[in-house]
Amino acid sequence: MAMKMWVVLVVVACVGAGSSAAERRHNEMSDEGGRIYGKPQAHLAPQLQADLGLTVVAIGYEHPIADHLAIQIEAGIFGTYFLPWFDLGDDVKGIGGGVRPTWFARESGRGFYVAPYVRVEGVRGETADGESHDGLAIAGGVFAGWAFGLTERLDLRVGGGAQYIYVDAGPLSASTPFVAIDLVVGYRL
Repeated sequence: MAMKMWVVLVVVACVGAGSSAAERRHNEMSDEGGRIYGKPQAHLAPQLQADLGLTVVAIGYEHPIADHLAIQIEAGIFGTYFLPWFDLGDDVKGIGGGVRPTWFARESGRGFYVAPYVRVEGVRGETADGESHDGLAIAGGVFAGWAFGLTERLDLRVGGGAQYIYVDAGPLSASTPFVAIDLVVGYRL
């Protein structure tokens, strides 16, 4: 009986010493925010982002709202230069903004993600006779892709999906589904 008690005490002491050593290593390798140097962050972090998709070039801010969920707002330029190539609508360009919630499979914000979005833009385009027309464009869709950690603070998201593009600018118009390409570079704050 006494022997079993000694074995239990030795095991408890070793486990306690091992966990306190691990805690010391973690504290030595971590900064004040708990990020471990050389390893991905354990949780989502706010980001400044460059959204370089098929229809948009925008700057955004993303903020975590749950362990696996963040929401982004962005502002930038919009264009449908590619729609005439496929006879799906007119070429318009403009500025506007959007919102994009993103669900991540991992709490780190890296790996698989799904991101629905909606954007609203004021647009302008020209008819074949050179007449300019102003109007409104709305684009919405969903991406699925992979978020890569390029460095401790720099992320790259690459994905694809589907979107719906609506344009109403006088005689210039579009109302069509189209493929969506996602390319986002994010800097963790």
